[in-house]
Amino acid sequence: MRESCTPITSAGEYRQSDPLIYVIARLVGSPFSYDVVGLENIQTPGPAIFIANHLGALGPIEVIISVPVRFYPWIIADMTDFKRAPAYLFNDFVRPILHLDGRLGMLFSTLLTKISVRLFRNIGAISIDRFGGLSPDGFRHSLRLLREGKDLLIFPEDPLLPVDPETLLRHFMPGFATLCSLFQVESGIHLPVYPLAVHAASETIAIGKAEFFSPHGPHRQAINSFTRQLEERVRALYLELQKNKDELFT
Repeated sequence: MRESCTPITSAGEYRQSDPLIYVIARLVGSPFSYDVVGLENIQTPGPAIFIANHLGALGPIEVIISVPVRFYPWIIADMTDFKRAPAYLFNDFVRPILHLDGRLGMLFSTLLTKISVRLFRNIGAISIDRFGGLSPDGFRHSLRLLREGKDLLIFPEDPLLPVDPETLLRHFMPGFATLCSLFQVESGIHLPVYPLAVHAASETIAIGKAEFFSPHGPHRQAINSFTRQLEERVRALYLELQKNKDELFT
């Protein structure tokens, strides 16, 4: 199989085809962006998949405003639906992060939904129902974007599992590995998958070298093995950033 790799051309370059809202979001967020290390590892323009840790609401925001790549992020389906988004925002962000509870919290979530749902739709977010099987519509949309040479951003942690206290990571779900397999079967191309680690304490994002799915052995075993491989890569990047921070203050 061929490998989809082209060296990155110009960090931070905006394309005329990018929606204005995406450019504005990056510009407005730039004062709060993190340092990025490992940009030399990126092979782009795509297609490619970028895998990152979530860190609550922090991970997705920081990756999008800090990394100079036009991403099409996977997002839980509730966040792109005006009816379901208020409850999800309340439980995932407003109550635990902003500490707004009760009617005031739900009112704020409802108002925030008016902005967030439109924002996610306008930046090209891909709606994924994580608890509804393989989300065929989301996977078809993802494959279409990959065929067009786009870069996907996926946060594959399972929200139902406990957090590792050392890295704040949860174990990964295998959806991205399944997508790699589908794309390879369809296109004959090895899709680069880049591990990213967002480290809040050092305000840094580390980008590792690409991994490539190899369908050796039983299919399910290969999917699970690749999922664990990327999880370990993200974990290692996070621990390296933590080590660097600790050494800086010793």
